[in-house]
Amino acid sequence: MSFSDRLGFLEALTVEERDKLRARSRIVRVKRGQTLLGRGEQSSQVFIVLEGRLRVLLYSMSAREVFLRELAEGDMFGELGAIDGQDRSVNIVASNDVRLMSFARSDFTAAMTSSTKATDWMMKRLIGQVRSLTEKVFELSALNVQTRLHCELLRLGKAAAAEGSREVRPAPTHSELANRVGTSREAVTREMSVLSGQDIIRSGRKRLEFLDLPRLEEYVTRSSLRDASNLIER
Repeated sequence: MSFSDRLGFLEALTVEERDKLRARSRIVRVKRGQTLLGRGEQSSQVFIVLEGRLRVLLYSMSAREVFLRELAEGDMFGELGAIDGQDRSVNIVASNDVRLMSFARSDFTAAMTSSTKATDWMMKRLIGQVRSLTEKVFELSALNVQTRLHCELLRLGKAAAAEGSREVRPAPTHSELANRVGTSREAVTREMSVLSGQDIIRSGRKRLEFLDLPRLEEYVTRSSLRDASNLIER
């Protein structure tokens, strides 16, 4: 999804509606490592990422961090609380210094009501999130660690390709990748080394380059079918 696609909510509005929303919004800055929103908080502000990246997280009773997804420039979040009025369901933590556009629930609702295009965009966005989470549940339930890592890398590679790049900067650390796919840092390091030796990826300091994305996708397709088949047989 390109930056302009992620900004579809604003682009669906007329110039007048967009200017009105921007005039009523405010700029929020968050430092790296700070928590912007916490699970259970009563808040209904809606945010659009202008600069930087944030992580969407949950924490277990033992304080284990569970990664759900990453938010990048152009992404919107907070719309669920604005739609249903419920408490925040996740934690939003800044991966680096972040600049955000924030507006109130009433302004978000007014913009949605005034534009059928914005409503259509929001429906498709929410459906996309459901599909993505369904895919992740399947991966965690049916695929082995190696294949789960390949799936996560493929998502990163495709996101970079959609922006016209072969690189991800800053790239997630091996520990962060391990958290995303439910394994150990050592297991991630071993598999990343294998993929690097096969000239599929190249990693460096805070960067990850995809040298052969089609081959990685082929690995995912073949391994997913094998793992799912094994699960059915059991």
